Amino acid sequence: MAAIGSIRKHGVALMIIIGIALLAFILGDLSQVTRTFSNKNVMAKIDGKSVDQEYRTLYDQTTSLFRLLQNKSSFDENETAQIHQTTWASLIQEKILDKQLAALGLSYSSDMVEELKSEMLASLNTQQPNQYMMQFAQALANQIGPEQTMAVLSNIEEYGKDERGKDLYNAYLAIVRYAALGEKFNRYNALAQNTLYFSDPLAKQLGENNKNAMVTMMVVSPEAPAFKDITASVSDKEIKDFYNTHKNELFVVTEQNRDIDVAIFPINPSAADLKAIEDSVRADYAKFSTSDMAAFCTEMNRNLDSTYYKEEDIVLEGLDSILFKATAVGSFIEPFEYENSRWYYGKVFGAAERPDSIHVALIELPYKNSQNQNETRTRKEAAALADSLKAVITSNQNSIFNLQRDYIAGERTDSTLWLPERGTIVELYNGLIGTPNGGVYVYKAQGGYLVLQVLERTAPVSKRQFVLFDYPINPSDATISQIKAQATEFAASINNAEELISKAAAKGIQTVRGTGVPSMSASIGQLQSCRDIVSWAFSDDVKKDDISDVINVDKMFFAVAAVNNVRKTGTQKFEDVKADIEAMMTSEKKAEAIAEKVNKDLASSNMETLATTYGAQLRDSVRLVFAGDMYQNSGVDGKALGTIFSLPTNKPTAVSGKNMVYVVDVKQVEKATPTNELYLEKNFLQNLLVGRERNESTILNYLTKEAKVMDNRNRFYQN
Repeated sequence: MAAIGSIRKHGVALMIIIGIALLAFILGDLSQVTRTFSNKNVMAKIDGKSVDQEYRTLYDQTTSLFRLLQNKSSFDENETAQIHQTTWASLIQEKILDKQLAALGLSYSSDMVEELKSEMLASLNTQQPNQYMMQFAQALANQIGPEQTMAVLSNIEEYGKDERGKDLYNAYLAIVRYAALGEKFNRYNALAQNTLYFSDPLAKQLGENNKNAMVTMMVVSPEAPAFKDITASVSDKEIKDFYNTHKNELFVVTEQNRDIDVAIFPINPSAADLKAIEDSVRADYAKFSTSDMAAFCTEMNRNLDSTYYKEEDIVLEGLDSILFKATAVGSFIEPFEYENSRWYYGKVFGAAERPDSIHVALIELPYKNSQNQNETRTRKEAAALADSLKAVITSNQNSIFNLQRDYIAGERTDSTLWLPERGTIVELYNGLIGTPNGGVYVYKAQGGYLVLQVLERTAPVSKRQFVLFDYPINPSDATISQIKAQATEFAASINNAEELISKAAAKGIQTVRGTGVPSMSASIGQLQSCRDIVSWAFSDDVKKDDISDVINVDKMFFAVAAVNNVRKTGTQKFEDVKADIEAMMTSEKKAEAIAEKVNKDLASSNMETLATTYGAQLRDSVRLVFAGDMYQNSGVDGKALGTIFSLPTNKPTAVSGKNMVYVVDVKQVEKATPTNELYLEKNFLQNLLVGRERNESTILNYLTKEAKVMDNRNRFYQN
């Protein structure tokens, strides 16, 4: 902890050097979470209270955390949808657990949160670190190194006061919040675990019934060609009876959703577009290859990048070979097309053997400016002191560590770090490369001077400098207008969702059908980047069979959408689920009919022969467990499992499940004997009913229903 304390003095250095590595992270776009929502457009309520502001705050924090953990500055729409899902689930859990714990006099206070923060940070120096904080620290260390990570974490509250570190601080707050949520649930779960009592007769019954069976088995698909002539049907009464029996169990919608059908009009360049793009690229290349390179870059508004790259830095497949093997230094890279998406050309103009990173020790000399109001040293005084320190260190190369004690009250390991070439300011890195090991380099930064002594460097590797121009292969405005006109004409010709599908099929237009699409989704079926379509479908004035205007989806295609079904929260109407029930019951009846046929075939054949006939795999020595889950029982579902354990031995029999038919020859059934004092049986019941895996979803789902949650988060994307 002494090391942490001393590093706290390096505010400017950390914000300069560490800030370089975190630049994309800190500058991430937060615009989507800064919208203002009026009271009449409440997004969400829990127990009758609006949680809009808390949702936006937690979404902001969770977004920052995802940026850090995934080392990204932005996310695609599907990743954003995942962040929304995580945010919403955790906010609901937080609210309902706070309510339950408060009712029991076990509220999780702000003082407890502060204590948790301290414990999480302190645990990093123990053999059993807090898992949330360890994950946070590891992600940060991957970007800035372990030593700087400890410095950041020890000074984390300061980052919340600086706009440049706000995103990092939000990620930290998310970690603390999720850790606190875990602590709250552990408290509540412990109470739930201790309130259960299992009687001896119940435990004994489980022990006697929990048999194991060794079987020969094959799973038969109802879709096998051998059963193509077998059909099944169910009556309207059977469907209605099933609905009435299970409507409060199977047909309750907890999150509103829509069925959305989409007609797609891809935005692709025409043949004329492709020819025009290639001609333009080759014309520019001809000018580039005969002009001054720097002047041409200026004319094209492109920076002439002076960074050196090693071969492993090149991520475009094949380009590494072009830059390092196929093209000599000083040679031009002729135009080439990459995966039908872009044209490239350029020039390799430099090569050198350079270290990939440099190990330095540093002393920071901040001076007073608008960002360092508390400093007393002037810029001129800082510059003079930097020159003086350089002279002292140069005369005695080991003295920098002694000087550090005077200037930062630190130890040797507190202010040494490895600076990688990629991610470090070019001027700073070039200055360090030109400084021999043991030598000193002074760098003037915004707000202070850095006195750096070069300690060592990695072995030099071959690197190159190059300039590369890229041209996207995009359709022309005329082509885009033509495709949009086709989509507009199609939209005007249809009146409902059924017509969208039928008329698109007649015209050869691609369609996608999305079932049960939730409001915060960014995909419809396998179709990605559909945020605008989903937002339209969930608009307050859109109803079943409405047709959208033409929607430009990420400049990739135009879309015309129709709402095929609307499901609000609550118990679904019979008419809305009748077709689903009919399909499910028909599938089960067909499986039953197939089981009857297979049992007749078994009377005159054997399992080996029928396996070939049905195209099924016959498996020997399959162990089944009466009280086990499907994954423990080779995929056999519960409906079939109970019947299998009632079968006689050595008599092959077909048993129907919900969707499959299981042909089973029971070879041996092991008699189950309850354990002494029924300890194992009661433990099994405990895990079965309130074990960690089941308990979280079971208890939280129940409490969520009781919380009267209103979810209109589709308004997050609406004004």
